[in-house]
Amino acid sequence: MDYHNMDTSYIDKRSQSMAIASLVLGIAGLVMSCCIYPAIIFGSLAIIFALLSRGGEMTLSGYSKAGLILGIIGIVCGILFLIYGILVLFIQFGGIEGYMQFIEDFMREMGGTDSYDPYDLHQYYDFYNSY
Repeated sequence: MDYHNMDTSYIDKRSQSMAIASLVLGIAGLVMSCCIYPAIIFGSLAIIFALLSRGGEMTLSGYSKAGLILGIIGIVCGILFLIYGILVLFIQFGGIEGYMQFIEDFMREMGGTDSYDPYDLHQYYDFYNSY
């Protein structure tokens, strides 16, 4: 039997698990960076797990460093996509009101109703004659 790795403690195993989780969450944050909110959430969790994986030491393992860097890049990319979306909203449509007007015009063009009342279900469903 191989007994030379029996001196690893529970803290080392836990730290290694958190480092791997940090790396996985950092990769997920980077991949999901175009979806803004998941990028910020996964990136933040990657940073937290990378810092928690230190245990009592002051150094980070390779997986922790990679997770930390990828988490930071994911958060930055998510924030950049958020800023880009806001700029497009204001430049292209003139703000929220212009965007809502664009959606209403588009729906009217596609054959939708001119006004939408969320409480007027009878215009879409015939409840009395459905049975």
